[in-house]
Amino acid sequence: MASTARVRGKDDPQGSLTSAEAILTVDGLSTTFKTHDGPVPAVRDVSFELRRGEFLGLVGESGCGKSTVLMSILRLLPENADMSAGSLDFDGSDLLGLSDEAIRRLRGRRISLIPQRPMSSLSPVATIERQLKWYLQRDGARNAQELTEAIESMLERVGLRAATERLSGYPYQFSGGQLQRMLIAIAALVGEPDVLMADEPTTTLDVTVQAQVLSLLMEARERLGLSVIIVTHDLGVIAQTCDRVAVMYGGRLVEMADVNTLFHEPRHPYTIALLDSLPSRHRRGEPLTSITGSAIGSNLLDGCPFAPRCPSVMDRCRTEVPERQTVSDTVVRCHLYSEAPDG
Repeated sequence: MASTARVRGKDDPQGSLTSAEAILTVDGLSTTFKTHDGPVPAVRDVSFELRRGEFLGLVGESGCGKSTVLMSILRLLPENADMSAGSLDFDGSDLLGLSDEAIRRLRGRRISLIPQRPMSSLSPVATIERQLKWYLQRDGARNAQELTEAIESMLERVGLRAATERLSGYPYQFSGGQLQRMLIAIAALVGEPDVLMADEPTTTLDVTVQAQVLSLLMEARERLGLSVIIVTHDLGVIAQTCDRVAVMYGGRLVEMADVNTLFHEPRHPYTIALLDSLPSRHRRGEPLTSITGSAIGSNLLDGCPFAPRCPSVMDRCRTEVPERQTVSDTVVRCHLYSEAPDG
């Protein structure tokens, strides 16, 4: 598989993608959960594309629908979920039209997931060696010697050479950082997928281990030509790793831009507020800025979900959903950038 990784240089410190071809296109994705209190829309009309070799960040507060987007694409939703979309195109195939068996063949092979909370993602009653063998055997039958060598090679590639002596141990005997590396090894190296989805891969990890995990993900992208979607609420992770960023709020994608544009020329009031809330060495001694109010469920508003907290709110924001606008290569959903209504 040819790599389309970023090319870094003195005059291009963030790098540029050598290919703009989309491997995954999400068009009009909506997901609603049926509850005793009625339907709860978790994701509303989300559209974006993931390019080959790209690192795409999906950022927003907890509960905004980021993880649900990933689970919807993979069709790993619970029975009380209803999902619809114009299309979910993966490398020329519509994921919506695939049979259950066909989508299972894609998962873990061509599209892989690094789930949240590594401790709860591995079985507590099976040894690490046994669980790694399960995944490797899915990728093709091997004899015992080949499996052992494959496991040792896989763990060595993610910096866990010493862990090969402890494979008879159970997950609770390993640190969170070690388990997260194992999940990265499983997701990125078993089957060598085209798309890797990382759901909050650095949550609960200390800063040093976070840096190691992010470095592993970036190395895997560079070496294998992976396309990566990373879900996080940490803008520092976004700045360090991503080519482009999609910002979600209340189940909707409110802004999408390349990482440099988003950090230097944010458009949506929510994105601006997020960036203003970050500590800065340029504002030492000043009080930290916070976003007033609290996050609101996506089912509680017919208009813009950020309207109750927005400093630039207008009357139409409370009743009309903003359409997608393109402003200097940034896609944004905000009435500030739309023409005034007639009359």
